[in-house]
Amino acid sequence: MNDLEHDLRDLLETKAREGAVPSTPAPNVLKRARRRQVGTVLTAIVGTAAVVVGSIAGIQALTSTRREPRPGGLPEGDVAEDAIVLPFVTITPPNEWTVMAPADEKQILQLTNFDPEFGTPCFEDTSVALPPLGAILLVERHPDSAEASDPMWPVALSEGGTGASACRGAQEETFGHPQLLTATWRIGSSRFVATAAFGGEAPEEVRQLTLAAFSSLQVVEGDEPQLASLDGSPSIALGSMDSPIGPLTLYAYHDDFEGGTSWIGISGPAGSGLGGAGSIGDEIPTGDESVTMNLGAWGGIVWGDVSNAAVRAELRTVEGLTFPAELVPLPPSLGAEGHSAVWGVVEGATGERVTTVLFDADGNPINDNFPTAPRQLVASGTDPTGAAWEVYLTNDRMGDGISFQTETGGGGSCCVRSLKADQHLVLDSWGSNGHQPQNVLGFASLDVARIVYVHEDGSTFEGELFPFPGDVAGPMQLWVLFVPADLPVNGDVVAFDAAGNEVGREFVGDVGEPTGPTPDIDAVWTLLREARDAISIWASEEGNSLESLTVDAASAFAPEIAWNASGQGKPVPNQVSIRGVAPAGGSELTGWSGWTLVLVSTTPDLTHTYCLAVNIGETGGGNFRYGTQDAASYEECRAGWEQA
Repeated sequence: MNDLEHDLRDLLETKAREGAVPSTPAPNVLKRARRRQVGTVLTAIVGTAAVVVGSIAGIQALTSTRREPRPGGLPEGDVAEDAIVLPFVTITPPNEWTVMAPADEKQILQLTNFDPEFGTPCFEDTSVALPPLGAILLVERHPDSAEASDPMWPVALSEGGTGASACRGAQEETFGHPQLLTATWRIGSSRFVATAAFGGEAPEEVRQLTLAAFSSLQVVEGDEPQLASLDGSPSIALGSMDSPIGPLTLYAYHDDFEGGTSWIGISGPAGSGLGGAGSIGDEIPTGDESVTMNLGAWGGIVWGDVSNAAVRAELRTVEGLTFPAELVPLPPSLGAEGHSAVWGVVEGATGERVTTVLFDADGNPINDNFPTAPRQLVASGTDPTGAAWEVYLTNDRMGDGISFQTETGGGGSCCVRSLKADQHLVLDSWGSNGHQPQNVLGFASLDVARIVYVHEDGSTFEGELFPFPGDVAGPMQLWVLFVPADLPVNGDVVAFDAAGNEVGREFVGDVGEPTGPTPDIDAVWTLLREARDAISIWASEEGNSLESLTVDAASAFAPEIAWNASGQGKPVPNQVSIRGVAPAGGSELTGWSGWTLVLVSTTPDLTHTYCLAVNIGETGGGNFRYGTQDAASYEECRAGWEQA
C-alpha cells in the first residue's frame, strides 16, 4: 500500500468504530459481513476496515414459527425428496425442469422442461412460442368457481384442442401445432384447471415425465395457503426442504427496477413470518458474505448466493455443530453468471451467527473466515435491569475474538491481542441493543482490582472483572461494565490496583467523524455524510420508507445538496448519486429490514470514488457502511481493503 491507501484504510477503520445506536433492536435476520459480524457490540479495536453500522442487530426468537399441524395438501411426513412446495400446490418435477410461480394470481404453478425466462410461453399472443422439444404444464386455481359437475381430484390429463389460438409453437409450419392435454377438477369451492402443451418434436419421454409430474400434484384443500407468498412475481422455485417448523422453499426472481436486480429468497409455512429475499450483486462473493440467515428457538434457515467455484458447502454453528448445505445452480435468465444459490437448515437454538463454509473442487475452504473451534463461555451475569448476558471466546480463521450475547441480541469483535508490557487497560468494544443498558468490554492486566466508568457529568458506574484464558493472549482479565441506555456513552474507563491507585484510563464515546487524507477526499466524505443524514431524516418523516424517494424528492427536501441519478461508472464530482433504492430482503448485520440504497460521489479529478451504503430499518434507525467502490447497490459498497 502507498501512503494514501494507508490513510484511507485508517479513515475507514475509524468509521468502523462509530455509528449512532438505535433505540430499538433490529429484526432477527442477519447477513454475514465479509470480515466480521457486528451486533450488540460496536468494535472499538478492529483488524480490518469492513463495516460501519448505525443500528445494532438483535437476534430474536421466532415465537411465531413453532411446529404446527401441516395444512391440507402437504404430505403427512417430511417434504418428499425433490418435491417443490408452493402456496397452493406441491409437485415433484422431473430433474432439471423449471418450476415457476407465475405473475397471474390465478396461476399457481408452471412447469417447463426449459428456462422460461420468467414468462409463460405459448398461451398468449404476446408470449414466446413453445419450443419444438418443449413441454409446459400450467395449473390455475379459481376460488369459489367450482361447479357440481366438476370431477373430484384425482383426475387425469386428457386430449384437448390444438391450434395457435390455444398454444403457439415455434415453426408450426414445420412441426405442427402444439399438442394440448387438459384437466378440470374441484376441491372445496375452488375449481382447478390444468393445461399441458407439447412442442411438435417433443418425444414420448417428455410427455410421460409431464404426466408423472401432474399425477404427483398435492393441492391445498380450502382457501388458506400452505406456504407464505413468494416475494417476486413471477418466481422460479429452486428447491424445497423440510424443517422443524414445516416446509421451506428457495426461490429466485428478477425485477426491472433501476436497470434490473435479481433476488434469492426463502418462504416458510404460511403464518410463520419466515420469509424474505436478498439481492444478488454484480460482484461474485469471495466467501459467504452474501449469505443470509434467520435464526430462532427452533434453529434457523440459511440462504444466499455464493461463487459457483464452490462445489460443497456446510453450515457451522458457534457451538461447533455442523449441518449440511445444498448448492443450487441458478437459471441463466437470472443474469447471475458466476453465482450459485446455497441454503440449509440448522436444527436447535444456536448463537448469534451460522457460518456457511464453502469448499472448492480440491476440498479446500474458499471462505476468508470461518469458525475453527466451538465458542467458550468466559463470563456471565445480569445487567442493572436484571437481564442475563454472556461473553464467549470465539475461535475462527482470523483469530480469537470475544462475543457479547443477551437473550435479544449480540455481536462480536476481533481480535484478542496481548497487553503490552506496560499496559494495564485496553478497550475492546462498546454498544447497545434497544432499551437495554449499553455494554462496554475490554481487557486489564492481572494487577487491576477495580474498573469504573466515569461519565462526563461525573457520575460513575462500577465494572466487573473476570478471569480470561491465559493461553489465548497471555495473562490478563476481561472486564464488563454497563451504562444506562438513556445516557450517551461519553467518558473514561478507569482502572485501579488493589491499593486504589489509578493505573490506566481509556476514553470511550463519540470521537467525531474523521477527516479525509486529502482535502478533495475529505470534501467527498463530508458531502456523503450530509446526504446520509438528509436521507435518514427524510425517511423518518415518510414512515421509515424509501418507496417514494426520487432525485426530485431529495432535492426538494435538501436543496443544499446536488443530487443526481447517474448510474454505475458515471459518478459526478460535488454531487451525490442515489442508486439501488429497493426494499431490503433479509441481510447483513441488521437484517435489512426496511429499505436500502447507496450514495456515491467522487473527487474532481475522478480518481477517487466512494460510496456510503444506507439501510433504513422498518421500525426506524439506520445502518451505514462506507466503501471505496463506484457501487450500484448497498451490497456492493464495502471497504474491500486487502490485509496489510
